[in-house]
Amino acid sequence: MNLEFHYYATAALALRAGYSPDKAQIIARAAEQVDQALIVYRVEDFEAEDAEGQDRAYRTEKTQDYLFWDEAVSREIYLPFHFIPGEPERAAMERVDGQRNPWIVTPDSPLARDLLVTALRTENLHRIGIALHAYADTWAHQNFTGRLEPANELGTRSPLPAAGHLQALGSPDQATEIWEDPRLQRPQIDNRERFMAAARMIYRFLRTSLHRDFADEVLVVGELGELWERRDLDDRARAWDFSIRYDIEPWNPQTWLVEAGLSKRQDSEDRPLGYDKLRWVRAELERRSGRGEGERRVDSGGRFASSELRAWSEAARAHRELALDLIDVRLGTGPRGELR
Repeated sequence: MNLEFHYYATAALALRAGYSPDKAQIIARAAEQVDQALIVYRVEDFEAEDAEGQDRAYRTEKTQDYLFWDEAVSREIYLPFHFIPGEPERAAMERVDGQRNPWIVTPDSPLARDLLVTALRTENLHRIGIALHAYADTWAHQNFTGRLEPANELGTRSPLPAAGHLQALGSPDQATEIWEDPRLQRPQIDNRERFMAAARMIYRFLRTSLHRDFADEVLVVGELGELWERRDLDDRARAWDFSIRYDIEPWNPQTWLVEAGLSKRQDSEDRPLGYDKLRWVRAELERRSGRGEGERRVDSGGRFASSELRAWSEAARAHRELALDLIDVRLGTGPRGELR
């Protein structure tokens, strides 16, 4: 899913569930930050508590990457945050080839639920937002895996590797997209149905965590459905509709960076909501040339320690550790993700 769901729809659902505007904003921003954290900030004026050796500078968590064939990226980023393994038997019944894959993503999977329930119990808004991102992605990324493998091939002779949903480009992540997945017995996919199903379950979990019923879910999810019915609007236009209808602050990727002293920019510098099909190619070329989206050294002027970005980074680290532990137990995998 993209910014439209992870930020705007998540904020809307949190507000309707009963969270205050300030708390809903943090939850939604934490959810979208998972896709925004493409680089590591090395904060030289703040020490990491668990740092080893002489280099004690704090490093923020990276939770998005486009170097799909790197096994470390698959394990540290895609599996815990974007492609949580689901129910292989369930997925196999939907595939033309009937293939059973232990890494396959399925919507509302037990492992994704466990991560979300744990986050809700902590009452940590950043943990909740991060877990909601991973949980929502089980609908958008269903029938794909967070690995480079034949199970992800769409049979389109794409020049892109079969990693995640790369061969499908951004089709799985667009709320109003209608597209085809030739691997499935029912190949035509209407993302609106998937996104509304994800919204329905998220609303139930949020309401339950606040000890309230969700008898009004039809009305709440129906509001979102009305916005997603507007297939004539582009993502940006619908984002404005979300902002107006729910009084949501427009997304600005600089907000937390400026507050944490890691950037001086105040403008939004929005990246496109759509999928840049050349992003993967550029990222790999930059990696090979020694540049890439690596580590950026910064001095926060003492502002990072109490920032939302630091709180989010700690929450992302905790989410990753728990997710990988659960994956290893569920799948019987080793520390490098290999099946035992």
